[in-house]
Amino acid sequence: MRTIKRYSILCMCGMLAMLSGHARAEGDTTFVTQNAAVLLDHSRISIFPDITQTLPFQKIRTLTAFRHPRQSIPNLGVTSATVWFRFTLFNQSNEQRLLVSVRNANLNQIRLYYPVSNRGNYTYAEGGDLIPQTSNQYGHQHNLFEVPIPPYSYRTLYLRVNSNGQIEVPIYAGTFDHVIAMINRDDVTFGIYAGIILIMIFYNLFLYFTVRDKSYLYYIGFIFFVGFAQFCLQGQADLLWGASSFMTLRSVNWSIALAGIATLLFSRVFLRTRERTPVFDKVLVGFIIMEACTIMLTLFGAYNVSYILLDIIAFLYSFALWGIAIKFTLDGFRPAKFFLIAWSFYLLSVILYVVKDFGVIPYNSFTANILLIGSSVEIALLSFALADTINVFRKEKELSQIRALEASREKEQFVKEQNTILESRINERTYKLQQLNMELKTALDHLKHTQSQLVDAEKMASLGQLTAGIAHEINNPINFVKSNIKPLQLDIFEIKKLIKEYEQINAGNLSDKLDEIRQLREKMEFEYIMQEIDTLLTGIEDGATRTADIVKGLRSFSRVHEAEVKEADIHEGIDTTLMLLSNIVPPNLEIVKNYGKLPKVSCYPGKLNQVFMNILTNSIQAVKSKPHRDRDRITITTKRSRNQVVISMADTGPGIPEDVRVKIFDPFFTTKGVGEGTGLGLSIVYTIIEKHSGKIEVVSQQGKGAEFILTLPIKHPELARDSLSERVPTSNSSQ
Repeated sequence: MRTIKRYSILCMCGMLAMLSGHARAEGDTTFVTQNAAVLLDHSRISIFPDITQTLPFQKIRTLTAFRHPRQSIPNLGVTSATVWFRFTLFNQSNEQRLLVSVRNANLNQIRLYYPVSNRGNYTYAEGGDLIPQTSNQYGHQHNLFEVPIPPYSYRTLYLRVNSNGQIEVPIYAGTFDHVIAMINRDDVTFGIYAGIILIMIFYNLFLYFTVRDKSYLYYIGFIFFVGFAQFCLQGQADLLWGASSFMTLRSVNWSIALAGIATLLFSRVFLRTRERTPVFDKVLVGFIIMEACTIMLTLFGAYNVSYILLDIIAFLYSFALWGIAIKFTLDGFRPAKFFLIAWSFYLLSVILYVVKDFGVIPYNSFTANILLIGSSVEIALLSFALADTINVFRKEKELSQIRALEASREKEQFVKEQNTILESRINERTYKLQQLNMELKTALDHLKHTQSQLVDAEKMASLGQLTAGIAHEINNPINFVKSNIKPLQLDIFEIKKLIKEYEQINAGNLSDKLDEIRQLREKMEFEYIMQEIDTLLTGIEDGATRTADIVKGLRSFSRVHEAEVKEADIHEGIDTTLMLLSNIVPPNLEIVKNYGKLPKVSCYPGKLNQVFMNILTNSIQAVKSKPHRDRDRITITTKRSRNQVVISMADTGPGIPEDVRVKIFDPFFTTKGVGEGTGLGLSIVYTIIEKHSGKIEVVSQQGKGAEFILTLPIKHPELARDSLSERVPTSNSSQ
């Protein structure tokens, strides 16, 4: 009796503990009855995103960081984290096992952990699109898991999800019959949708072969790829490529991108955006390019980035097409009205699908398949719109043909009338053209004369620089000679005075006179005067020699009249030019000569000296124009390269901008102010170098100076031809 009483007390205590545990879990527990399958909303599910993707299940069971999701249906967007779901099921049915369904066919990896006994031992079952459907217990794209839960008891389950797309996890729980019935309804709905897609494809293909309008081809492509995208989103792609993880991971992103491209191409053709709004048409082309870029991103494994971009692009072009359809409708474009209605139905279905995730409307079979319904309505309405558009186009074509025929007749009559007028005008115009040719010939002669005057002006400018250099160089030695003449005259006068005193000596006053002469000699510092005379004579001699050198250099430089090719020393020409330009060289400018060993070059010496003067003058002026006058430098480098000589003249000036550099050899182009230059200096340089069969290059960066590189043949082509003709024997010599 005591044993029975003790057992009764223990049972009551166990029931109380069970009830208390049940009371604690009731807030997060989902009760599964015999009536229908139950959708687990956010209040019955807790989630924990494992960013590290490394936490084991034993660790997850001990965490307290699980939180209820904000959305009615858990939706974590696109994330690379491993997401854990925790929920508790209480079995109020008579079934020994319950069926759990995760109604998202595009989750890559799913693992459901469930207890196999009251002791807390867990096992797991796997699903996801990376697991072949044949490996699943029920072989269905909607992941089904059979969980043992005895009647009137509860179990806590854990669901682990990894995916490269959007992680939206609607979870249903119920008895086997109710869950399978729900799944069958979804399969029937998708079967109807697939039937509509196939019917519309074959129907419009038949219409294309009937009317031969390319719009139907774009529409068929639109239907096919939109249907293919839904085929992949519903998890049916496994039927095409089986267990290929490469295609499974990429199929959803690729199908969405291809559907977007097909939609944009069809919209361009249907709305005729290229003719009506070229700017908006370019925007649509830009969307197509972006969709193609997402395909490449997916190919290289950037699944999450590609998926996010696809959502953004789809959002943008959906409302862009909706807006342009409204504008075209208001403009009276009839096809746009049908497009607007069809597109509005589709956008409405998208909006309902999104707000369903936030719990604004309930999640059920209708809202879960709202995209299929909206897409079906859109496709049907667009088919009617396309048929109406073809009729409109046909009427417009007939009207245009009639108008074209009338216009052709009017043009024919007009052409006849114009032919008579044209003949008279041709004669009149011929006379005017003859007069115009005479005027153009006169203008051309005037232009040649003006060009000749400008070339002469450039020569006079070079002559002016040359004259200024000569004046400066000759003035220095002449001034030196002039300044030495006066002291020399005074010294000679003193010597004459001394000699006169010597002449007045006689025998009577010899001793006294010698004393006076000695005193006079000491007073005039006779030895110093003799030294000074030597110094002054040396200075006069140097000045005369310098003047002679200048005249000699001038004769060497000014051989412009020489019309024959002669051998000349390049270094002598450069040195002479630098001597004549010394008066315009600023004190802070250093001339550096890096002369190599050069042979004499056959050339026109005077013209080549003119080249050196023009380039060096420009370099000196460029250095002077710098805002900050630091220690500047012009470096002249010469070297031999096979049968050529290379002359480089580089300065540290401000450099030449690219837009100026390409035009500096153009005649009359100048960057100087009005009246400061003719713009012919470098043009003449280019002509002279061409006459020598050489080439000139300009290397410059703005702010880093400029370098002119001259390349000249050692043997001028004229001399080369002459020497060749001398070596060829004549017919007389051969005899």
